[in-house]
Amino acid sequence: MSTPFFTLVMPVYNAQDHILKTLTSITTQTFRDYEVILINDGSTDGSTQIIEKFIVDKSQFKLINIENSGPGSARNHGIEYAKGTYLLFVDADDVLKKTALNDRHDLLVESETDLLISSYNMKVLDDGEVVNEKLTEAPDRTYQTQQDFKNDLFELMEKQLLYVVWNKVYKVDIVRKNGITFPPYRSCEDRLFNLAYFENVQQVKLVNQVLYEYYFDGRGGLTNKHFSNKFQTFVEFYEACLKISQKDTKGFSALFLKGVMSSIIPIYSVSTFTFKEKRRYIKEILHHDRVVQASKESLRNSLMRKVLATVFKLKSVLLMYVTSWLLYKVSNTSPRFIEKIKGNF
Repeated sequence: MSTPFFTLVMPVYNAQDHILKTLTSITTQTFRDYEVILINDGSTDGSTQIIEKFIVDKSQFKLINIENSGPGSARNHGIEYAKGTYLLFVDADDVLKKTALNDRHDLLVESETDLLISSYNMKVLDDGEVVNEKLTEAPDRTYQTQQDFKNDLFELMEKQLLYVVWNKVYKVDIVRKNGITFPPYRSCEDRLFNLAYFENVQQVKLVNQVLYEYYFDGRGGLTNKHFSNKFQTFVEFYEACLKISQKDTKGFSALFLKGVMSSIIPIYSVSTFTFKEKRRYIKEILHHDRVVQASKESLRNSLMRKVLATVFKLKSVLLMYVTSWLLYKVSNTSPRFIEKIKGNF
């Protein structure tokens, strides 16, 4: 059985409004040695029918239907079926430029790296319209050893280059041999997958080329939704960062507090939560050992970080309630503005 150069794994959940455009952008690639594993994550709209009709005569595409379990679990299913040498994750509402795979192919053949990380452009949507664009640039650099890469872990996280999966290319063999999977969460699962992968690489190549355009729903994205274990996923991420590198504890603490705040903000979207329950939830978080630790050690190299660390350190439920409620209101009225605020945390 032939081995395609790339396996593209795409979770699909209720994507009928844009899945056709995404699939078309893949079939028009100038590089043809690829397969696509589509994981229908329990869609309840017309996504399944659209995909089935589109791929009926396309042997490079495979559709797997599963019960709804979140993007991480869907990607794990895709990894199981992957036959390629290199692995890419694509979202069902993003569009690849025609040379996207060819550009990656040339870079990988040139370096044979364990991990390719590129610049990307994020487009923030509000009611379907692009209201903000942010270019996240990677430096042109190659790390020859895992330790050199780990030494720059915080710096690269600060640049927003290491959290996501869609600006990277992975080796299928490394993922499989080391049993690397996405944890069964709906938040932070991509960060945890990446950290596990980072532990098993040697050469890492960063390129300044923009190889992905990501469309982010400023109001309805998963990052703005409440999940019962969301806070715990950030605790797990924080602990994993500290385990990998001890030299940037202050920086990791600052990033952790930002994540904790993003765990608190969505509670105001849950209509069944009473005022008392919200206060209890906030109090438990404020007194959590890792939050207490991070609020003492956090890097305070910007005004927003100073404010955030102080709010957490004071352990005032009322102050945190008001602060997080205001941020929730802003995130729902102006996705463009909240994205700018996030950039300063």
